[in-house]
Parts: sequence; C-alpha cells; structure tokens
Amino acid sequence: MRVGEVVELWRYPVKSLGGERIEKASLIAGGLAGDRHWAVRERQIRSAKQWPALMKLRARYLREPAADDFGAAVAPVEVSSPDGSSCRSDDPRMRDWLGAQLQKTAELKPRTLPAEREHYLRAGKMSIAEIEAEIDLQPGEAMPSYEMVPADLLALLGQYATPPGFHYDAYPLHVLTTNSLRFLGERSGLDTDVRRFRPNLLVRPDVEAAELTEAAWIGRDLAVGDALLRIESATVRCTMPSRAQPLFGLEEQKPMTRAIVDHVKRELGVNVRVLRAGPVRQGDSVTLLGNGDTQ
Repeated sequence: MRVGEVVELWRYPVKSLGGERIEKASLIAGGLAGDRHWAVRERQIRSAKQWPALMKLRARYLREPAADDFGAAVAPVEVSSPDGSSCRSDDPRMRDWLGAQLQKTAELKPRTLPAEREHYLRAGKMSIAEIEAEIDLQPGEAMPSYEMVPADLLALLGQYATPPGFHYDAYPLHVLTTNSLRFLGERSGLDTDVRRFRPNLLVRPDVEAAELTEAAWIGRDLAVGDALLRIESATVRCTMPSRAQPLFGLEEQKPMTRAIVDHVKRELGVNVRVLRAGPVRQGDSVTLLGNGDTQ
C-alpha cells in the first residue's frame, strides 16, 4: 500500500555537522552513500551531544562520494563556519582551523575499515551523569528505555563510539515524516524545521495530519524507489534538535527537549536498516508492505 512520497533527501558528510540536501542517492547496507563518512575526533569520535559547537559548522562534498570508500579514498569535503571562513579536508591547515572554530584540539578524520577498531573505540566507559548530560535528562523524567535496541548492538556501543566501519550512532538510516513535525510543532508552538532533526529521508504521507505516522510502521518494511527498508524502532531524541545552526538560520530553542519529552515521549522518527540496496530519489513513492508481502 502506498503511504507517501520522499520529499527531501539529506546526507551529512561529517558527523554532527550541518549536511546537504540532495535529489538522489544510493541506499546500501551501510545507509545512504556518503552519509557521515567523516567525523571530528579527539581521543574518540565526537558528536554534538558532547560538543554542541559542531552544529555551527556545515560540510559539503567536493566530489560525489563512493558507497564503499574508507581512509584516503573517502571523498574530500569543505567545512564552512558562520564567520565566513572555510577549510578543505585535504588542506594541511584543517587541524588548526578546526581547533580555532571549536576551541578544542581536534582532527577531521575519514572513516576507516571495520577491522581498524581503534578509530572507533570510546575513550572510556560513559557514566550515568555523562549519559544524562548528553540527552539533557529533564527534571522528573525517567531515563529513556532502549529495550528495542538489540543486546548485541548495545554491548557494541558500550565499547565503541559508533559501530566499527561507520560514523552513525547506532542505525544506518533515519526516516521522519512531515506529519510528525506538524504534530510536535502544533503541540509545542516551537520551530520544528526538519533540519533540527537530521533525517536522511523526509516522507510526506498521502494522508496529511498532525500525527506520529511512522510510529505505526515499526516492525514493517517500506519499499522506497528500488530499495527495501526495515523499520526497526523509534528514534530516541537527544539535545541536538534544540541547538543553534546559524548556517541554516536556526536559533537555539532551549524548550525543545522538554517539549519532545512532554509531547512525544522523547521519540520522533524511526531507525531503519536497508534490506535491499537501490537508488532513491526525491519524489519516489513510499510503499508499506503487509506482513506477508515481498518485493
């Protein structure tokens, strides 16, 4: 059954930095080709959960990335700052430029092969206090449940900042609907610009309403273009939607985390795996498959 269409495609060349909207992409087992092939690293891979200043920067590819590139083969990027300056990943001045932007000692690093696990290791085990700070646990709020995350993945992420071979947090693809953005926006009165929530695919349902449409897809499969996707679980949100993104004209919204907790129980959008690779384009139909359907 057709349920909507893809209205926006986004890839994020550098983890936690602003990304780029594209018209077409390849979906592979590792997600959207070119997505988060770079990351900022200081003792471990860093994200805007720890370093909010990362979201003030934006990255774009200087040539089209390959789906299976690692190390020196990863396509170069240019990183831009609100101060009007920019620097390329292949510029020897990048480390100094990035350090000046973040006021920290850090490097821009491409992803490495899964076997090169040192790149992905955590600097140390996270404390409860650090986890609470990353998600901005609200007064009176219980710690979110991650019971839908497979035990082996949780164990892996206890040791590694990201799954070895990749720079995404846990799942390779994030899908969001315009209905969910409308739902949260109407109830909170806040700006729910899609760029705050960083999906790869934004879907406009055929039945437009202020509701959490994609939550009903969990455990089902979606056909998008030539690709087949499995909707694994709801996306538990952290503090990132509240952060400023000046290069997109988005101001800080401190009440956003509280609103996400109060109105959507901290869950917005869905985590997705790719069952069958294929190209996807803006305007592609999205079909929800029944329990017995195959494609």
